[in-house]
Amino acid sequence: MKKIILFLLMLLPVYAYSKPDNRLFIIERSKNANIVCYDAKLDANGQILKESPVDAYWLLFAEKNGEREELSLFDKKAYGFKAKYNEQNKNYDFTLKAVEDKPMTISIIGTLPKVTIQINDKKCFLEKVYIESKDGAFGIPKVSFYTLYGEDITTGAKVEQKIVLKK
Repeated sequence: MKKIILFLLMLLPVYAYSKPDNRLFIIERSKNANIVCYDAKLDANGQILKESPVDAYWLLFAEKNGEREELSLFDKKAYGFKAKYNEQNKNYDFTLKAVEDKPMTISIIGTLPKVTIQINDKKCFLEKVYIESKDGAFGIPKVSFYTLYGEDITTGAKVEQKIVLKK
């Protein structure tokens, strides 16, 4: 019972933070309660900045009470991204290092920035990526699988897809 209570207390900070309107999605990991946040950078008119559209950073719930910390160069190898403005579609082509095989787009829907992705063959707004990993050689985590969580654009239904990586 004590272990269950400690586990729930560890998860509490993840759900206790308030989600800003410019939040695109987060990455949660099995390793600890720290999360990686991906926020759209917006101008005064609520439009995404073309030159630098996304801000990615840690919220350190495991050791620093939810304080923000920038991604290190090492972190960017796993959690980095590429975002490029698509003039034809008036949105951003977005690729996440942790999920390179899943192309995404960023656009303003209504007044909020959203990431669109295919989850289980459905067009969805991405909400979260969960990464399950174990310590590998030299302390470098080895990812076993990741799960995408989103909302079906058409129906609003919650959708998830677990992707097991080849060993």
